[in-house]
Amino acid sequence: MLVFIHINKTGGTTVTHILRSSYGPHHCQVEPWQARWTGPPFSAQDLQRVRKIYPRLKSIAGHRIVGHVDLEEPGLTYLTFMRNPLKSAASRFQSKVQVAKKKGLLFEEWIQRDWTRNHHTKQIAGVDDVNEAIRVIRDKNIFVGLAERFDESLVLMKALVANDLRISYKPVNVAHDRRLASDLLETQSTRRLLIDAQKVDLELYDYVENELYPTYRDAYGPSLEADVQRHRETQSNSFSHWNRSLSRLKHYLVYEPLLRSGRAGIRLV
Repeated sequence: MLVFIHINKTGGTTVTHILRSSYGPHHCQVEPWQARWTGPPFSAQDLQRVRKIYPRLKSIAGHRIVGHVDLEEPGLTYLTFMRNPLKSAASRFQSKVQVAKKKGLLFEEWIQRDWTRNHHTKQIAGVDDVNEAIRVIRDKNIFVGLAERFDESLVLMKALVANDLRISYKPVNVAHDRRLASDLLETQSTRRLLIDAQKVDLELYDYVENELYPTYRDAYGPSLEADVQRHRETQSNSFSHWNRSLSRLKHYLVYEPLLRSGRAGIRLV
């Protein structure tokens, strides 16, 4: 079973749609059973409940899946995507302003908040310690794709991780106006704040980009470049409408009601 750690603003929404498109009603977009954001992250106990609802579960994904919890049962295959941490952080702030409509939000205050700093590393390791994050990635053999090499990462993931993936896609949740993020990256004062806030993430990204990711390319072999080009030329630029619809139906008609009941203290699963 695939376990997707969804790190914000790394192409993860598109990857989630690829999982839905691939596995339909056997994919679950999960949340912790007790509370979405205020409690602990998604756990092994949460997974046991999900398995009762999805007996033929093939993949799970969610922002509250992290690398450092007790999801260690046999047969789990972890994957995530990372992106240049400066671009990812700038994009997160842009999303807060444009999507969440927080027009009065000041970047200089936002970037000092704990959850905005070294977000990649904390979602993997639970702490902003690059060595601990690398240890978790190695111990759990987490496949880490790169948003900047998205198509190539998908081809690698299908070959090395899950050969039944349907990797045809259409980009999802992409900002149409990127000027705010670009300004943050190009203005000297705000770029310095970004660098200061993402120092550990930059170390982790350097490890992934220059040490871990090249091992995937080597494992794939010399045809990778040609195969990526072929994928770009032949993919349908769409998802499986049928599978995605079945996934959503089961999520909203079965999983969500049971989740709400559980949070209200009604034990149904």
